[in-house]
Amino acid sequence: MLKDLLAQARILCGDANVQEGASIEPRYLQPARYGAGQAAGLVRPSTVAEVSALMEMAVAHDARVVPQGAHTGLVRAGTPGDATRDVLLSTERLKQVFELDVLDRTLRLSSGFRLSEVNERLAEHGLWFPVDLSADPSIGGMLAHNTGGTRMLRYGDVRANTLGLEVVLAEPAGQVLRCGQGLQKDNSALALGQLFIGSSGSLGVITEATLKLSPLPRQRAVALVAPSGLAPVFPLYQTVMQRWGGLVSAFEGISRAALEAGLHGQDLARWFSGQLPAYALLIELSSDLPADQLDLNGLLQGWLEGEFESGRVADAVLEADEAIWGLRHRISEGLRAQGKVIGLDLSLPRRAFMVFREEGLAWLALNHPELRLADFGHLGDGGMHFNMVWPAQAGPLEPAQELALREGLYRLVAAHGGSISAEHGVGPQLQEAYRAHWRQVAPSVLDWAGRVQMLFDPHGRLGTTNWGP
Repeated sequence: MLKDLLAQARILCGDANVQEGASIEPRYLQPARYGAGQAAGLVRPSTVAEVSALMEMAVAHDARVVPQGAHTGLVRAGTPGDATRDVLLSTERLKQVFELDVLDRTLRLSSGFRLSEVNERLAEHGLWFPVDLSADPSIGGMLAHNTGGTRMLRYGDVRANTLGLEVVLAEPAGQVLRCGQGLQKDNSALALGQLFIGSSGSLGVITEATLKLSPLPRQRAVALVAPSGLAPVFPLYQTVMQRWGGLVSAFEGISRAALEAGLHGQDLARWFSGQLPAYALLIELSSDLPADQLDLNGLLQGWLEGEFESGRVADAVLEADEAIWGLRHRISEGLRAQGKVIGLDLSLPRRAFMVFREEGLAWLALNHPELRLADFGHLGDGGMHFNMVWPAQAGPLEPAQELALREGLYRLVAAHGGSISAEHGVGPQLQEAYRAHWRQVAPSVLDWAGRVQMLFDPHGRLGTTNWGP
């Protein structure tokens, strides 16, 4: 146990902000998905100086620091695993900096703020940080995993909306590195901050960021559309994008099984007269202009009327914006109620999206007929949550079985030029499959990723993700 380190941490951060071994609150150890972790201790610093000092202490005691934000991630990157060596560093008290520049539309802030807190404060200024999620992560966690969200089609991912970072390093221990000056345009140095975004907390502890903000939409129009089959799905996407381009903020695909999960316990009669389609499209238009200047609902309804006549659309639900998004955001919760969820966070070229889906279904039917596919996701930007449910009556799913399942489907992903992690990051849950995937696709990438990690953390004292071979 790291008693001396934790004793020093109490002096630095206060007794109330250090927990040891079995006394660590379960919420810090239990991830949103999969089993609970374990750690020697938990520390909750409140300043960058405290984070820096803790990193120095950890290196001196040969501890491994595991950064954790709101612990909403799905790959266990923020979940410690070693009860003798891991020290969990929670960033939830890092909230000292919140500097809004309304003219530049930028926000410099500490990494412990949650997304909901940020957007609540920004709303009075008519602004928001537009990376929209069903969970409520910390800003640091979003940066560590390069989150995309439901409106990435219009606004881009976290990387596209970040102008600067502050990071505490493990080598040299405790060094504070500032990357970028918060400017929209700046080519005065290497963009080192980009290395930390999406690194799953393995290269440094993100303590501060400067974010690019967007105007808060004045109106939105949402439709849940039942296409006449799978064949019209991408032609409909192309038509929507050609017609409205930058007005399109979301274009999601939702299978019937996912719809059923999102509607669990609700009255189905209001949705497509109780007859759920095999596949549905969630389409959202949004604008900074008020409805008296641009009627988005009118545009969407007029287009749908034409598509009904063309035969490409069979049915649609309109003017139920909150209910539609509520359905979409309840899918994951509904699936968890059905059994163990094995979630694959994939990205594919649009040309391969439906082909992979059909091949994946066929592969599951042949190799794991007990699994039920309930796929959904960000069809407009190529993201697919290929989520499967292992029913309780099938007995426990052994780790070796899950690894074989992932590797089999990842081979299909690789064959179509896709990615095995669209936005969830690569944590312990994906480590073995990640290495197998990159050995198949590009061994040199695996090699160089390991070299970069060795540069920032040569002794393996930071995070739970290993990028090397």
